[in-house]
Amino acid sequence: MGETGATVGPGPEQELARARKARARKLRKRRELRRVLRLQMDWRGRTVPLLGWWVALLAVASGLLYGSAADPGDLGVAGLPVALTGIAGGVAWGALVVAAAPPLIGIPVVVVSYFVGALTFGPAVPGALSAGTVGMVAGWMVGIQVRWILVGRRRRSAPPWPQQQLVDRSRPRRPAPITRSERPALVSSGVASVGLLVFSLLFFVLRAPSTLPTWLLLVTLALAWAVPTGWWSGMTESRYAVGGAPFVAAQWGILFNAWGAVGVHGLPVSVTAGMAGTGLGFVARRLYDARVGRHPRQRQGSTSSA
Repeated sequence: MGETGATVGPGPEQELARARKARARKLRKRRELRRVLRLQMDWRGRTVPLLGWWVALLAVASGLLYGSAADPGDLGVAGLPVALTGIAGGVAWGALVVAAAPPLIGIPVVVVSYFVGALTFGPAVPGALSAGTVGMVAGWMVGIQVRWILVGRRRRSAPPWPQQQLVDRSRPRRPAPITRSERPALVSSGVASVGLLVFSLLFFVLRAPSTLPTWLLLVTLALAWAVPTGWWSGMTESRYAVGGAPFVAAQWGILFNAWGAVGVHGLPVSVTAGMAGTGLGFVARRLYDARVGRHPRQRQGSTSSA
């Protein structure tokens, strides 16, 4: 009779080695994820760019408008004083939370504080609530800047602090044509953005033509906020600028702007215009890059700023 060979499986040592390698891979992935989150969300390592201050300025202007035009019932006082009070409270609260707390704590606190304020103070001072809701976005930018002044400079001078790679503006631009795979996404994004504006016009204005001036004002404010944010999104994706906390604040601010417009019954208009503006800004940035090109990314050790 012939001998039959039996297949010998991996021994205990090999199984242990594989298990150790698998655990090491998981640990590396977790560390990389934490590193990326720190780069994107930690507001201690960078200043607020000009686009962030533009959003803060619009937040204050929008809050003053919403607070002044909100429904009467603000403790017997209506108009600009109530709006100014709400703006001051919103800016102070937003700056305090962002400057004092890390993102994983600060973001939930800010969101919960809106709903607590709506239930507690909303019926008594709707104008101040509307103004303060939008004013918090300006407070976030102030808090991010304060956090950088207090902690960021010291943190930057204590390596290893991971720095996001930017572009080298000292080198000439390189062509960045729109690829075949990008074209359908850009076209659909542009069409959807324009469609949202058209839908908003048809749905809200045609049913009540007298609301056209209010619709135009709300849409103008939302687009002035959302289009630069969408442009900023395109810059961040192409590594023309650091996104981080200021960019996240600008994005979340579009939603808070819509919540603040509740006092003037403008939430649907502000939401649709904000979504449309973000898409239009991103498409415009990509078309601009395709037309003029992009600067190459920094080399290792380069200190050029974006």
